[in-house]
Amino acid sequence: MNMTYKESLDYINNSLTSGSVYGLSRIKELLKRLSNPETGMKIIHIAGTNGKGSISRMIMSILKEAGYTVGIFNSPYLEKKNEYLCCNGVDATDEEYALIAGIVKNAVEGLEVINRKFDKADIETPVLECVFQPMREKPTEFEFSFAMAMEYFARKNCDFGIVECGLGGLTDATNIFEEKEMSIIANIGLEHTKLLGDTIKEITKQKCGIIIKKDTVVAYPSGDEAIKVITRVCKAKEAKLITPNYSEWGKMVFYNPGFPDNDPILKDEKVWLNMPELMNSIALSGTFQKRNAMVALSAVMALKSKGYKISYRHILNGLKNVKWPGRFETLNENPLIIADGGHNVQCAKALCESLDAAGIKKAIFVIGIMADKDYKEVFKLLYPYAAKLVATEPDNARRLSTEDICKSFAHIISDTKNKHNLLDIDIYSEKKPADAVKKALRLDAECYGNKMPIVITGSLYMMADIRNAVREI
Repeated sequence: MNMTYKESLDYINNSLTSGSVYGLSRIKELLKRLSNPETGMKIIHIAGTNGKGSISRMIMSILKEAGYTVGIFNSPYLEKKNEYLCCNGVDATDEEYALIAGIVKNAVEGLEVINRKFDKADIETPVLECVFQPMREKPTEFEFSFAMAMEYFARKNCDFGIVECGLGGLTDATNIFEEKEMSIIANIGLEHTKLLGDTIKEITKQKCGIIIKKDTVVAYPSGDEAIKVITRVCKAKEAKLITPNYSEWGKMVFYNPGFPDNDPILKDEKVWLNMPELMNSIALSGTFQKRNAMVALSAVMALKSKGYKISYRHILNGLKNVKWPGRFETLNENPLIIADGGHNVQCAKALCESLDAAGIKKAIFVIGIMADKDYKEVFKLLYPYAAKLVATEPDNARRLSTEDICKSFAHIISDTKNKHNLLDIDIYSEKKPADAVKKALRLDAECYGNKMPIVITGSLYMMADIRNAVREI
């Protein structure tokens, strides 16, 4: 049964459970009902706390330049659920999204898709056959979207499927691959401690749950505690571990591709001797992106060592052309508006680094954040950069209220301003993110003649509203 785009969104939003529900049985059953569309792709699976989206987008951009067709599943979406179905950087159309949603819904209800060829004819007449009873337990919204992505990528004949974990790794809905080309462990920090554990060691164990036997693993240098766990798991799984690193000390830069010393890929001097050009070509702003790029580069070189045709020019152009909205993204030049979807302490530190690198000493901050994050530490880091603050609320049940943001920030100001010789700042509140942007713009015009940068941060869940508000300037 076909659905319209609106009907597909209504079904997903109103008939499925949001959030995480323990277990892999639902997603495994659903994919089996779809004849396991994921089996025809080379899978690159990525877990971690921060940087998953940036790393995966860089890899996709490079592989696209090399002529491969790449499906990518990132979450959460910024503006439309269509973003879950992305092939070579292009999101599914509303028509395609509705078709795939209908196919997966039919699988949930006991109908199997017979024809997987993806063309306009299929949109009009999908071929179905009743072969199952309805699923006893419906999938969650995330599981349904992940199954949609796998079905969509199969229909688009993707060579690669890059899949980002939603939560953790071991029991994440994406952790169903028996074969894959590579696993990537991005930067690890304290997050979702009630579910994943309250130490880096425990959280890293959860992330390493995606590593399979004889895997190739590329790991971000998250610190000794995390690397020890990753190394131990890789040894137990007989997996090849690659640990790239990028460091800066003033004007000195250190590149470490992370391969074992005897690895033949290190003889590819064209890439390794031109690291400064590659790192300076990255289209994504923010100093933290160079560390993410080092991981992406080593991952791509590991693919090259397996026989995939990837040249230096593919890598250079891929980094130049990569796009990933909401990560230290300039939304407007005059006045300067920067959006950064950082939501935890590590992200806040990275944002501060990027502000320093951009020469931004003060800014008007628009902040909306989740209540289950370590928001007090985030506020402490951002306070020295704040000229004024506008508190707002993302459209999410886990949001921190504007009242609590204002109280927490005011408490931090009273505790720290005298210790660090900082100034008191004015705090404002606007429930809706779009209204918060408008308030920040008025403050900029009235108090600073449109010369003070505006930085919007705290949660990706409000970026759609933010971007729409900026478009109306």
